[in-house]
Formats: sequence, C-alpha cells, structure tokens
Amino acid sequence: MTKNIVSTVLRSASTLLIVLVLSFFITRIAYRNPAAMLAPRNATQETIDGVARALRLNEPWYAQLWYYLFRGPDIQGAPMGLLHWPPALGYSFRKQAPVTDLILSKAPVTISLALGAMVIWMAISIISGVVGARWQGRLVDHVLAFFAYVGLSVPTFLSGILISYFFFFQLTNHGFAWFPSSGYVPLFEDPLEWARHLVLPWATLAIAEIGIFQRIVRAGMLDVLGQDYIRTARAKGLRESTIYLSHALKSALNPIITLAGLELAVIMGGAIVTETIFGLDGVGRMAITAALDGDFPLVIGTTIFAASVFVVCTMIVDLVAQWRDPARS
Repeated sequence: MTKNIVSTVLRSASTLLIVLVLSFFITRIAYRNPAAMLAPRNATQETIDGVARALRLNEPWYAQLWYYLFRGPDIQGAPMGLLHWPPALGYSFRKQAPVTDLILSKAPVTISLALGAMVIWMAISIISGVVGARWQGRLVDHVLAFFAYVGLSVPTFLSGILISYFFFFQLTNHGFAWFPSSGYVPLFEDPLEWARHLVLPWATLAIAEIGIFQRIVRAGMLDVLGQDYIRTARAKGLRESTIYLSHALKSALNPIITLAGLELAVIMGGAIVTETIFGLDGVGRMAITAALDGDFPLVIGTTIFAASVFVVCTMIVDLVAQWRDPARS
C-alpha cells in the first residue's frame, strides 16, 4: 500500500511538471508579443520594450519558466515563485493581483457548483440504476433508459437555457420566483440562498451525468447479480432488498466511484458553459476571459489549478479503490 502511495505521488508530481512546461511553451506560441498586450493602449515601441524587459518577456521561455518556479516577479519586494514559500502561481499584470488570490476568490463558486451537482447525480443515478437492474426489461427500466439517453443527447448549453427559461422566466412570469437566474451567495453567509442560487446550475450539470452514471450502475448491478455468491445468497433465503443493496450494489460501486472522481475533477477545473449561462463568476469563466484578454499569467495559473485538482482527485480515487479492494494493493 505504501509503495503504491509513493508511486502515485511521484506520478502526480511528474504530471504537474509536464503540464507546467507545456503551458509555458504553448502560451509563448499563442501570445507572440505578450508585452504589447500588457502595455497601455497606443503605447510606443519603447514602452513595449520596457514592459518586456521588466517582466523578462524578452528572454527564452525556459528562462522564464525558471523564474516562474524559483523566483517569479518581485511584487512589493517579495519573490513569488511557485517553488518559493508560500508558493505562488504568478502575478496578473492586467488585473494587478496575484494569480493565486484571483483563483482562490473564484474557487468557492466552482467547488460549490461541482460538489452539489455530484451529490444530485450520484444519488439519482444509484437509485435509478438499482431500480433498472431490479426490474430489467420492464416498463420502468425502459422509461429510465429513455430519460438517460435524452440527458446524454442534449448539450449542456441547451439544457441550461431550457432550465433557465422554464424554471426562472416562466415561473417568475406566473408569480413563482422560486429560483434566481444568476448570481452566487457564499455558503456561510446564507446557506438557504446559497442552495437556491445553485439549484438550476446543479440540475444543468447533473442531467448529462445522470445519463452516464445510471447506465453504469445498472450494468454493474446486472454483472454482479450473475455471480455465484449472489445465487448462494438467494439460496440461503436472503431478502431481495438485502441482496441488491448490501451485496450487489456494494460491488457495483467501484467503477462509479472512480468515474465520479474524474468527472468531479473535470467540473472543478471549470464548468465554463454552466457558469456563463447562470452568471456564476467561477474559475472556468475567469480562465476564458483571461485567454481572450491575453492575460497569460492567469491562463497558466488556471491551467495548473485545473491540473492540480485533477491529479488530487485521481489520487483520492486510486486510494479509495485500493481501500475498497485490497487485492489491488
């Protein structure tokens, strides 16, 4: 077990280093003249050259990478390198703020969105998957499969627009202002308003995920139900509810836990479409704005943040899978 943990940590660190190097290399290709983008509008060439020298943008990308790792820009006399302590993700000269602070200010929105949606899609997927397996081939199974395929087929931007239209605009027009159309309220400021503002975004993200997870749970349940130990349990006279919930579901959860961790990492990296539709000022929306504005320090920072979230979630999923299945250790 310890050997696997060490191996996972080393692999994760290597992955983050590769992502960082690629991010630096690609941004230097995408932004040919970043000093001109950061300089004031209508700036002279002399001013642009001065910006390039001050930010070391006139040096090779690998030299800039070294500065990024071990020193970074000196903001108010304090070095801000990634491997310095405390670690920093650079400085956004367009927003005049440390990238780490900008990401941390947006992260609660994205985390709330991702975790809430995951709770919804996991709960509904497990229930509907067990029901579909229990009554395989019957009407309820076909109905659940139909809704799963519809959820998979409808793009997120379309489902978000439809949900916003029917559950905000139409309800509001009829005097039922149950859900706000946009905005975010911090959890500890008002938990009820926090949930009320996120219900529609949660539903938008959960719809497509339910279509995937419900079919995986159903397929896993059917596979487990064909095993010998399930037939033995039935021969012993155990109730069907005990067989389905205590035996079959426990074994069928392994693949869904793995997939849930990966999907959570992807969403926390930035649910761009959902954040945009519902006016949520999260990490994904900030990353797109930074890319369009040429704010390459923020682009690199959000990329590293997304990669770090993915790596951490993957590590947790691996450890949970090993804990649930000691034979993998």
